[in-house]
Amino acid sequence: MNRLNYFNPYQSKSGHHEDQLTRAYLVILKHSSHAFFTFFEYCRSKHATTSDEKRISINNYLEQGWEIETQKGNPEINTDYLLSVLITDSTERTNDTAIQSSERNARYDGIMTFGSNLTMVIENKPRSGNVWFGQLNPSRQNLAEDTIVYSSPIMLEWKQIIKQLNHLLALPTMSGNERILIEDFLSFVDENFPHLNPYDSFHQCKGNAELINRRVSNLLKSIALDESKIKYHRGWGYYLETPYREIQQVGLIVNQDEKECCLELSFYFGDTQQQAIAFYNASPDISHLKEPDWYCHPNFHVSFMTSNLVWFKSENSEHYLKFWKNNVEIICQQKREDVPKYLKWLVDEEVIGMTKEVEEQLKEKFYETAMQTLNMCPGFGVLYTFNYADAEKLDKDGKLKFVLVEKIKEALKVPGLDADKLLKKL
Repeated sequence: MNRLNYFNPYQSKSGHHEDQLTRAYLVILKHSSHAFFTFFEYCRSKHATTSDEKRISINNYLEQGWEIETQKGNPEINTDYLLSVLITDSTERTNDTAIQSSERNARYDGIMTFGSNLTMVIENKPRSGNVWFGQLNPSRQNLAEDTIVYSSPIMLEWKQIIKQLNHLLALPTMSGNERILIEDFLSFVDENFPHLNPYDSFHQCKGNAELINRRVSNLLKSIALDESKIKYHRGWGYYLETPYREIQQVGLIVNQDEKECCLELSFYFGDTQQQAIAFYNASPDISHLKEPDWYCHPNFHVSFMTSNLVWFKSENSEHYLKFWKNNVEIICQQKREDVPKYLKWLVDEEVIGMTKEVEEQLKEKFYETAMQTLNMCPGFGVLYTFNYADAEKLDKDGKLKFVLVEKIKEALKVPGLDADKLLKKL
């Protein structure tokens, strides 16, 4: 049965199965000449050859035409050349071993045959972690002895393919049927393989939490001086790790509930005892951060080793900052017997508040434990919140990353930090 016949889908495999994705894309290539030639050009641009290997060119294959098939087990291949193609979500993993025929029993996800000239065997792995590079080696069974196997595979990314398809939809030469097929395919990917979305803009994410978070990650990578510093904190979100003593992380956090969604640019200065000492020694100044755009708040908490235990509220940011700037020397670890006196003094100085709830938390998390010391962390939070609709529009207009850079620089100015150590020059 020809599985690329539009009316012959897999009945026993769900839409989330990678074979369904392969079939859907090959149907697009079969019925859309725009998509097919775009795909071939993408392959050509990624085709690495040795000095004695012939580069592929569509012009050499037009006269004999081509055939596209899917899920073929050890088919007869007698073309002049054979080329392996891998399509996945990320090409960061590389294959250092030359492609060569092997004794394996192969079932190819896709096969493109260009007359007697070239066979392209396609392996689709929507998750690159599932890639086994041995699958790129063609089976020696039914392979003609004089067929030349290209030594390097072509590595393609789904996000680039989806970008290309989105671009094709804007072409005036697209037929109505091609347009409908491509739009249906993109909807199929959104529903069944959302992680393959290219995340070029929030408006493409369609409210999907996974897509929104992936877009956040890519946004931070687009402005970071070192992309490897983009990390993910479970329960919080994506952040940019900094080289500064005063602050360890700059977060771009998605806050989403049933009613609304927003993006929060988060700066928690002095989050540890050592960070706090560096922060207040820098004489922090928040006078340039104007409400309602910026929200600044004290973030005093106590910790044991690397675990934050209890947070305290404070009423006056300016008073809080002034107090700690004048008392940097008392930002230090307190012995168990000194903790009550230390915290009472801060309450009396109106630096922190002490509620019944906080007292209960202290009792449970410290006084009723065997801990003998507590770290005092007079942190300070600086937040800038984007309404999601505003962020979506800025992103669609290509302005959001520039606004992010501007706001990050404003926040880092609080302790006088140089953003050039953290951000690209856009």
